[in-house]
Amino acid sequence: SRGPMDALPGEASCPICREFFREPVSIHCGHHFCRSCIERCWEWPTAGFACPRCRCRAPQRSLRPSRELERVLEIARRLSRGAALGTEEEEEEEGGCQRHREPLEVFCKEDGALLCAICRESRAHRGHTVLPVPEAVREYEEQIQARLQTLKDGRDKLLEFREDEMRRNWECLEKTEAERQRILSQFQGLRLSLEELSCRLLARLGDLESDIGKVQEENVTSLTKEISRLDSRVRELEEKCQQPARTFLQDINSTLSSLGKENLQLPPSPLPELEKKIHHFREENILLEETLRSVRDILAFELPEKMTVTLDPSTAHPQLLVAPDGSSVSWESAQNLPGDGPEPEQEPGPGTDPSVLGREGVTAGRRCWDVQVAPAGSWALGVARETPGSGAETPGSGAETPRSGAETPEWELWSMGLCQGQFWALTSLERIPLFATQAPSRVRVALDYERGQVAFFDAEKRSLIFAFPAASFEGQSVRPWFLVWGEGSRI
Repeated sequence: SRGPMDALPGEASCPICREFFREPVSIHCGHHFCRSCIERCWEWPTAGFACPRCRCRAPQRSLRPSRELERVLEIARRLSRGAALGTEEEEEEEGGCQRHREPLEVFCKEDGALLCAICRESRAHRGHTVLPVPEAVREYEEQIQARLQTLKDGRDKLLEFREDEMRRNWECLEKTEAERQRILSQFQGLRLSLEELSCRLLARLGDLESDIGKVQEENVTSLTKEISRLDSRVRELEEKCQQPARTFLQDINSTLSSLGKENLQLPPSPLPELEKKIHHFREENILLEETLRSVRDILAFELPEKMTVTLDPSTAHPQLLVAPDGSSVSWESAQNLPGDGPEPEQEPGPGTDPSVLGREGVTAGRRCWDVQVAPAGSWALGVARETPGSGAETPGSGAETPRSGAETPEWELWSMGLCQGQFWALTSLERIPLFATQAPSRVRVALDYERGQVAFFDAEKRSLIFAFPAASFEGQSVRPWFLVWGEGSRI
């Protein structure tokens, strides 16, 4: 028959892990579990918190520490260990020391072995620290309990940290969802406002068109009536002129008198008044157009995907110094070069531009990159596209670029820069002066490949400097292009 000690482990064990309760807690239905076991079961609840034992559900999580059960379990553990130790001692007494057939009464701390009295006095253990078995058990148990408590404290901290991290993760997800809804709401409201404004402006234009049509109809009707009257009068006079002399001269004075009263005057045109209305409508929308243009500039600044450009040293002019990592390029003094290069006083010309290309090419989509420019010297930046089948030398390589029959450049450029204090928009064929108030320290180049647009922004102020009209890149790869010239010039 089973005794009370045989039934103790089953009654004092967690239904989940089947071991003695560790930090026992009771839940809403009254059943007990280890805290860590029930927390793992409830880590991802789907529909309420269910008891693993009776399946009773609760809408809220409830964990109540059971201090009384924990103290009873501590006593049960000691009783269980005592019973197990007694059994082991009985077994050891039956067997004893295999060498001397004596009971094992002491424990050697250095060797970690149980010894009998004879082994204790032997030369091998005479200088070692030995303790009676119960005392050794208590000492090591205290050490283990102390370290166990440290582990429990660490586990509790990790559990608390995990709960805090999960809570913060949910908060972050809630914030991102709130931001998503805010963006959708703002853009939905903006779209509706723009549609409403567009409908109102189109309705006003429709009214103007209706007025124009109405005035045109009235004007044409009036003129048609007058033309018809004059046609009748002309036919009447023509018929009179064809009458015989005797009939013709009858009432001639009355006829001449009526002709004298015919004073043809063009009616006033209503179109000038309508033109004034159209002009007034146009002036009213100038501010709106400027606002929409600013919004388009912001979108052109924000929408492109930002890319990192690495300079290609193989495309650099001999008088340019490219950083080993390809992140910068600067002007190198002529005296530091082994060969002859263009003098700083000479303005760069076609085929000898001190320029360098980026390794990355763009063949689709929207891309942008930011460029830090030094205040000294001259610089230019933009994009370059090789014309199909030209076999051109790389821009900036220092070699003269051969021209075709029509002097068409093999590399087509869209760029802007600062040259001797003047801002310019530069292409392969022309220069367009720009009137910037202040030189930017950081420039953003924005490229829309499909639309063929190249725009330059002051990246600090997020304002447009210049944008080229739409061009066609003809499916060719477009590469970032940079030019530096003069002492202290650096990109």
